[in-house]
Amino acid sequence: MAKSTKSNPDKIGIGKFWAWQSRSASGGINFIILSFLAIYCTDALGMPANITGMLLLASKVIDAVTDLFAGYLVDKTNSKLGKGRPYEFAILGAWLATWLMFSVPGDATLAVKSIWVITMYIAVQSICMTLLAACQNPYMVRAFRTNGQRVKLATFGGIVIMVACMAVSISFPMLMNRIATSPAGWSTLVAMVAVPAGLIGILRFVFVKETVMIEEHEEKPRLTDVFTLMRKNHYVWIVTLMGIVYSLVTGMGVMSYYFKWSVGNLDLMGTVQAVAIVSLPLLFFFPMIMKKIPMGKLVMFASIFYAISGVMMFLFARNTPLLMLSFVLTGVAALPITYLGDLMMIDCGSYNQYHGFKRMDGTIGAIKGFAGKLGAGLGSAILGVMLSASGYDGLLETQPDSAIAMINVAQGLIPAILFTLLAFIMAGYKLDLLMPKINKELEEKAAKA
Repeated sequence: MAKSTKSNPDKIGIGKFWAWQSRSASGGINFIILSFLAIYCTDALGMPANITGMLLLASKVIDAVTDLFAGYLVDKTNSKLGKGRPYEFAILGAWLATWLMFSVPGDATLAVKSIWVITMYIAVQSICMTLLAACQNPYMVRAFRTNGQRVKLATFGGIVIMVACMAVSISFPMLMNRIATSPAGWSTLVAMVAVPAGLIGILRFVFVKETVMIEEHEEKPRLTDVFTLMRKNHYVWIVTLMGIVYSLVTGMGVMSYYFKWSVGNLDLMGTVQAVAIVSLPLLFFFPMIMKKIPMGKLVMFASIFYAISGVMMFLFARNTPLLMLSFVLTGVAALPITYLGDLMMIDCGSYNQYHGFKRMDGTIGAIKGFAGKLGAGLGSAILGVMLSASGYDGLLETQPDSAIAMINVAQGLIPAILFTLLAFIMAGYKLDLLMPKINKELEEKAAKA
């Protein structure tokens, strides 16, 4: 066994592999459930769409503080359990708060509903998910020694995450159509997901330990190091923008409106998304693809696919075959953006270290988490304003043509425009071309030390 590990330093034990993916899968499922929050508020609770959107955006003001604080907190942590691992318990808090958020009494006043939703949303996003985002990279670099192992986690592990998320994406709309017909029904449905997802999510903490030493004596950042990072490392901003665009589009929560009103068949939402499973085999080839194509270029190509898919969704809401094709393109495009983000952020930490700064993995992870939540908050706010301006009313049995047209714009044109802009920006991402030299020099310094 020792000989095998020595000859293949990138090998990951099967148990450790599955345990690590457990929390990522649980977090991905939570993200999917939160994407239904807007339609829950408008159609189940009867809240105005613009109020719902603004409430979610308002929580990002708190996120701006907690994200940077969480990153700084993780970077300062040096416990017996490790640097990032102690904060994995936040996944249980995230699921508890998510269930409570979808358990608002249906007869409550608008004020009570608003306070209830935003309080639980802050608990999920500003506290629990913030800590999980901040601890992800410090935990990974201390649990897995080589970059080859981390690539495997991002690619082969992505299959596990995508299958889990796809299972929920397919089944949840169908169950929603049957169980979530009232506020109490929503509470029951979310509990059915939250309990097993929470138990699965804590497996990473239980079975994966931090065993790799990363120059702990140098990892004592000051608050000024945070500002140095933001000022000196422009690659962090490029990856952050990538996270904002992706989360704005996917976190907007418009897809359920799109299938309910534009397509006219909510059950078809799960069926069409299932077609995206054809993109899964690509993950097996990711390590080889990454040797031929830099990560920045992969994200650029993915953005182009996303833009094409958005145009198709805008034009062909009632054409099932073309709609399925658009989701295939979306499935392919999602792979580089979702599964290379952590690797790109780790590279940003190495870039810092190479230039004589602190790695700041926790802070970089927190910035990535903030980008995702900011994008989702902006998406919710934009959708709420658009729906209200178009005359949408969740309590009506039919919607005006202006509302359906606005839903089509939100589902199709907005993603097409944003991902086109992202494709141009990613063309300037050159860090992955510098990484062979950076990694070599860092390894030489480590060997001398």
